[in-house]
Amino acid sequence: MSVFKDHKISLKQVLDFIPEALLIHLSATTKVDYYSKVLHGKKMFYLLLFCIFDNEKLSQRTLEDTFNSSGFKALFGLGEKEKVRRSSISERLSKIDTNYFKEIYEQMYARFSQLYDKAEMRNTTLSGWTVLLSPIPAQNSRKASTRKAVKNW
Repeated sequence: MSVFKDHKISLKQVLDFIPEALLIHLSATTKVDYYSKVLHGKKMFYLLLFCIFDNEKLSQRTLEDTFNSSGFKALFGLGEKEKVRRSSISERLSKIDTNYFKEIYEQMYARFSQLYDKAEMRNTTLSGWTVLLSPIPAQNSRKASTRKAVKNW
């Protein structure tokens, strides 16, 4: 698996750090999956995380291509017949409850802070992937700042 841009952490390390039970629990408590048929909160989180690690540019087209790829489906245990269109991703990003991602971030940051001292935290540099956990799945009013944040990242 690719190493996260200029950082010293791989996708596998981040995935190992995030308990699946946490994602399931937060999906239930934030009701992020209410009225969602395919793009559940956990899938959206994995899709955004994977795309940040694997792609130079983050766009709805990239998200669509990644979700529909057999590699992504195999890595995250999705069925080969699961497909999604860019318009579905766009709508899901505009309506998803951002508190889901905020809660994931807060839980992860708390866990990260307990495991590492400040010097180790600076060497690991997870700050860049906070882009995933806050502005990307934001409402339409924040799309411009999201593009700028992703571009400058």
